[in-house]
Amino acid sequence: TIGTALVAKAPPDGQTLASRVKFDLDLPSASADDVPLGPGVRLPEWDYRRAALQPEHCLIQVMESRNTTPFVPSAALKLTARRIRRRLETLRDAPRPQHGQDSGDDIDLDAWVRFSADQTGRCGLHSDTPAIYTRRVCSERSLATLLLADLSLSTDAYATPQAKVIDVIRDALFVFGEALHAVGAPFAVWGFSSVRRHHVRLQHLKSFDEPWNDASRARVGAIKPGYYTRMGAGIRHATLQLAGRPERRRLLMLLTDGKPNDLDVYEGRYGLEDTRQAIHEAHAAGLSPFCVTIDEKAHDYLPLLFGEQGYAMVHRPQDLIKQLTQAWATLSRR
Repeated sequence: TIGTALVAKAPPDGQTLASRVKFDLDLPSASADDVPLGPGVRLPEWDYRRAALQPEHCLIQVMESRNTTPFVPSAALKLTARRIRRRLETLRDAPRPQHGQDSGDDIDLDAWVRFSADQTGRCGLHSDTPAIYTRRVCSERSLATLLLADLSLSTDAYATPQAKVIDVIRDALFVFGEALHAVGAPFAVWGFSSVRRHHVRLQHLKSFDEPWNDASRARVGAIKPGYYTRMGAGIRHATLQLAGRPERRRLLMLLTDGKPNDLDVYEGRYGLEDTRQAIHEAHAAGLSPFCVTIDEKAHDYLPLLFGEQGYAMVHRPQDLIKQLTQAWATLSRR
């Protein structure tokens, strides 16, 4: 996110990001910009100062890359994708625990505590078959995932001497798509950035109703650093996409390198409070939001937004793929 020191390192030529980039963020001409899909959608935004949602405050514009070429992953990235895919295939086929059973392999401690409390309140009455066990069974997983990637200008910084943050994100999205496609899990992939509230860009990479194929891989391969990080608007758009899914569990995974900000009042507490409210709205819609970040300062604000168990930090950018898929694997077992 612009103006914050994240994992950025000096590029190979020794220049800093600030010395190489003029912060002239006027939008490009229509002929040079990505293609807008539809007229846009207006969404609310939370103003903590008034403790109220401002209706139709932000304009969401879905965009798609104008010029895409086939994405050709490196041999190393293909190898990583195969390894992650095999891991998730093993996870898919593994038995999963069913809790609160009347017989099983292990004691379900939560169920036992509830049962004990109930028996205490019933004055000695008891059940001959208490549902206090956990049984491992093979069952169909009912889980839909939407991965929302921060494509703000800060991703133009160098994560390692060889790769920028945007390159690390691109590789992670590709591997994530390959793995979820292989296990047959329904998923969507979007990117986002913003230039004030009237131009929040949602980058269409893959929606739920289209396959993971050469076209979606090419859109992932074409991602580039955008503008600012109006995070609440991006989360609300993702919530709309997930809310209508029929799966029992719906996972909203945010991939970011910094905290919410924009050119206007969205900097500071305003942006944090709006993002927190958007996450509350996602929970209220029955979703499970989770954040994976490569921001070294994330402990300062992510517990406020996602809760202590609602995020994971990546200490080395090159570990992003591993951390992202590990988070998904863990969340899919809940």
